[in-house]
Amino acid sequence: MKDHGRRNTSKKGEVEMPNEKGWYTKEEVIESGLPYYIPASERWTKMPYEFAILLTRSRSKELGVPIIHHEHAVPAAFRYAAAAGTGTTDKKHRYIPLYDRTGLFPKDVGRRKFYNGEIMTKSSEAASAI
Repeated sequence: MKDHGRRNTSKKGEVEMPNEKGWYTKEEVIESGLPYYIPASERWTKMPYEFAILLTRSRSKELGVPIIHHEHAVPAAFRYAAAAGTGTTDKKHRYIPLYDRTGLFPKDVGRRKFYNGEIMTKSSEAASAI
């Protein structure tokens, strides 16, 4: 990956933060090997986690589970944001990092609290349990 003046790694699954917001380009997301959520089609590109609650930094804070040392936080997935960069010259950084917050919520947390793309589950049984 390119060095953008911040954390730079070359190991698969570890990614850097290339712009001021900490958003990524498609190339960087693909290189990371991590899944990403596409809101328009309401689907994940792949589902490596049996069950996961995946939140942005701002949603984590909003739900009372902030990411304290975000400069050391490593994304577990991404969300594609088609409108990212609107009003700027940066049209490449459209992937928002999502962080695994699964262990910070009770198992019966309930789906009402979350938006589409914040929960990844492989089994229909797990989906009906939340």
